[in-house]
Amino acid sequence: MNPPAITTTLPRPRRSGEQLMIVAIAVALTIAAVLSPLALAVLAGLVVLVLGATRFKPLLWALIFFLPISPFLSWNLLVKDLGTLLRVCIFAGAFVYRVRRGEPIRKWLFSGRLSRWILLYFAVAIVSDFVFNPPTGLALRELMRLASYLCFYYVISDWVRTEDEVNTLAKTLMLSTIGVTIFGFYQIAIGDYSALYNALYPAQEEAVKLPPFSGRITSFLSHYNSLGGYLNMVIPFAIVFSLKARDKVLRRLSWICLVLASVSVLLTQSRGALIAYVAVILLAAWFLAPDRRARFVWVSAVAIASAVGALLAGLIFERLSGVDEFTEVTRLAIWAGAGALFLRSPVAGIGFGNLRSVLAVFIDVENGILDAHNLYLELLSETGILGFGVFMGTIISVLRRARRMLHEERDSMRWMIAFGVLIAISSVLVHGSVDYLFHVSPQVAALFFAILGLFNCRYLSDVSPVES
Repeated sequence: MNPPAITTTLPRPRRSGEQLMIVAIAVALTIAAVLSPLALAVLAGLVVLVLGATRFKPLLWALIFFLPISPFLSWNLLVKDLGTLLRVCIFAGAFVYRVRRGEPIRKWLFSGRLSRWILLYFAVAIVSDFVFNPPTGLALRELMRLASYLCFYYVISDWVRTEDEVNTLAKTLMLSTIGVTIFGFYQIAIGDYSALYNALYPAQEEAVKLPPFSGRITSFLSHYNSLGGYLNMVIPFAIVFSLKARDKVLRRLSWICLVLASVSVLLTQSRGALIAYVAVILLAAWFLAPDRRARFVWVSAVAIASAVGALLAGLIFERLSGVDEFTEVTRLAIWAGAGALFLRSPVAGIGFGNLRSVLAVFIDVENGILDAHNLYLELLSETGILGFGVFMGTIISVLRRARRMLHEERDSMRWMIAFGVLIAISSVLVHGSVDYLFHVSPQVAALFFAILGLFNCRYLSDVSPVES
C-alpha cells in the first residue's frame, strides 16, 4: 500500500520585481547621500511619494522605525526637517493611490469623531495665524509640521487594517525604541552627544542649544526632555505587549524595550519625564490589576517603590536632588510671560508657533528654552481659548473612548491598544505640566499623532464601527 501523498505549502517567495525595486532604491539613496544631503532629501521624498502611491506597506514600517531620527535640512524652505518632508510625501502618495483606485476621499478624511476633532484643531491653528495675527516665518514652519503630523495620522489610520499589521507596527516601534536606548547608552559610554548627534542637529535657529555633555542622554532626539517624553509614550505599549501579546516575538521585544526604556528615562535626568514615568506605572498597575484588592496592593507598592527610587536617584544624580535656582527663576518668568500673552489675546492667542519669538523680546534667556515649558500655557498663549478647548476636547474624546474599550475582552488586541493609548496620552498630560515638547521635538509630536492614528485605524473600525 502506497503511503499517502504529503503536500507542503511553502511560503510564497518575494516577487523579483520588488527585490529589484528595493535594491535600486537603496543604491540610488546611497549615491544621493554621497553627492549631498539636499540630493538625498529630494530623492527620499520622491521615493516615498512613489511608493506611497502603490500603498507599499513596508514604507510605513520604515518611517515608524526611523521616526526618532529627524535631521534638519540645509535649505531655506518652510520644511526644515526630513521627517516633515517624508510624512507629507507619503500622504500625497496615499492620496494618489485612493484617487487612482476610486476609493472615497471624503470618508477617509472626515469620518470618525477623532478625525473631525483633529481637523478642527488644525483649522484653529491656521485661523490663529492668518485671521487674528499676521503670519510669521516661525509660525508657518510650525503649521507645516502640524500638517505633516496630520498626514501621518491619516496614513496610519488607513493602512493599518489587520491584527497582523498592528503586530508589525508594534514590533517596529519596539525595535526602533530599543535602538534609541542603545544609542543613548553609547552617549554615556563616550561621554559626549556624539558626532552623529551633531550632524543631525547643526547650529540652526530652531535647534535646541544644549550645554556640554554632563551625563544626560538625548539619543537621536534633540533634547533630553524630548527623549523622556518620547519614551514615556512607548512604555505603556511595551508594558501591555510584554504581558498580554500572543505573538512571542512581540512579547520578548516589548520586555527588552520596557527595561531599556525605563533605564533611559532615568538617564535623561528630566524631572518632568520621571514624574510622567511614575504616572505611567501607577496607571498601568491600576488597569492591569484583576480586582480591587489587587489594585490597592499594586498601586501602593508602585507608590512606595517610586518614593524610594526618587530618594536613591537624588543621591546618585545631583540634578534630581532638587530644583536649581536658575531653572526655578526662568520657569516662573516664562510662565508669567505666557500667561500675560494669553490675557492679551484670550480668544485665539498670539498665533500658533509664535510664542518663542514673542517671548524673546521680553525675556533674555538662551535660545531653545523659550517655549512655555507647560502644555496648557503654550496652548492658551498661542491659540487662546479656542485652541485650548479644541485640543482638550480631542484628548477627552480619546480618553473616554479608550476607557470604554477597557471594559471589553481583556486580552484582545483591541484592549491592548486602548490600554497603551490611554496611558501614553496621560503621560503627555502629566509631562505637559512642566514641558511643551511639540515645537521642540517633531519626533515627539509625530509619535503622538501616530498613536492617535493607530487608535483610529481601519483594524479597530472594522472590529467596531468608527464613531460618527
